[in-house]
Amino acid sequence: MRDLDLLHRYLARLRQERLQQAHAKTLEAGATLTDIKVCAFEAELCSRIHAAVKVLEHDAAQFIEEFLKP
Repeated sequence: MRDLDLLHRYLARLRQERLQQAHAKTLEAGATLTDIKVCAFEAELCSRIHAAVKVLEHDAAQFIEEFLKP
């Protein structure tokens, strides 16, 4: 499961980078609300993927039930 640990670390780092980017854009004079929202959305998406990978790691059937059923 070393590969999944690496993926968890990558997603956590990517989320942190996006949050820092959103914060930096908030402080910029020329940044638009859309720019800030996009960064925040990217951070949220990283969190959601991270949570889904945790579910997959724990129970593939639950992953299918939660994320792949229409």
